[in-house]
Amino acid sequence: MGSSSHGSSLLNRMLACYADCIESIPQANTQCSERYPIYLKKKLRSASMNTSKLSDTQVVSVKQERKINLGWRNKKTKVLKDVMESDFWSNVPQRLRTKRKSKFNGKEALSTPKVVLSKSKETISRSNKALSTLKEALSRPNKALSTPKEVLSTLKEALSRPKEKLNSGDFDIYLKKIWKIFSGDRLRHFTCFDSLWFSLYRAAPSKDKVLTWIKKEPIFSKSYVFVPIVCWGHWSLLILCHFGESLESTTKSRCMLLLDSLEMTNPRRLEPEIRRFVLDIYKTEDRPEAKHLVSQIPFLVPKVPQQRDGNECGFFILYFINLFLEHAPDNFSMEGYPYFMKKDWFSFEDLDRFYERLDSLN
Repeated sequence: MGSSSHGSSLLNRMLACYADCIESIPQANTQCSERYPIYLKKKLRSASMNTSKLSDTQVVSVKQERKINLGWRNKKTKVLKDVMESDFWSNVPQRLRTKRKSKFNGKEALSTPKVVLSKSKETISRSNKALSTLKEALSRPNKALSTPKEVLSTLKEALSRPKEKLNSGDFDIYLKKIWKIFSGDRLRHFTCFDSLWFSLYRAAPSKDKVLTWIKKEPIFSKSYVFVPIVCWGHWSLLILCHFGESLESTTKSRCMLLLDSLEMTNPRRLEPEIRRFVLDIYKTEDRPEAKHLVSQIPFLVPKVPQQRDGNECGFFILYFINLFLEHAPDNFSMEGYPYFMKKDWFSFEDLDRFYERLDSLN
């Protein structure tokens, strides 16, 4: 009983302080946020359900705060409903809309209002950037876009670019979609590591575990092994070519390709870590290759198309994989390098169509 009485007394003192905090209605939410953490506010609201234990001042203050919060919730719902019913919403790209289709009937509202509002702001921002680009082009008579079709094409291109960088989860989902496009006979020459394995390998505590996972992969029986790399917030693609072949082979050259859509980051700075990674893989597999042999494997960085902004690197890597699956020769040799991997490998229009195709694939 003593403990219960003490707890009740403490609760009353807390509620009294809380009531004082929200006496000034226009500043109620701000003051309360400054004096108490969110979880404490929730506790107080829960405890204040039994208003018989509160003083008149506390009851009035709590009810006033509830009324304010309810008003804000209703206002947010109304704003979202107006947005959804406006012409603006029909112009928002499908991938930016909420995936969960909620109906507005009475109390029902958008399932993720904060997400919808943030995505709408991103769309407006991207539209403004696209319009700015068009204005800049049209302000230069000699270099202006000559036809309305070119103007619309430029605007569509700006709007179709990815809104944010790919995370590893979305990357793996898109990669599975790409894998389904190709036949089993084609895919038997390829395999791909998980997009987090190289990053985890770089962290000492998980290094051995990653090597154990890699040991289960048939990398030495495959012609090509894709290794997605995420370092310093940037995606690049390592391709291990013919790693089961001898260094003396003239028809199938064992080599490492590093494809990077942002050359200004100096992709070759990854070479020491990649060579250690490869050497550890050989050791784990009990292969005879020693360190001096691994150091002889060519490390190639072909000149490939470069991204237009800071968010496209993940999609570039997916497109590199897609095109490499299509065009890679059965026998990769140094005589044919760089093959198709050149500055004009693909156009931005091809890349934008690839974005749209990824979104439409199941």
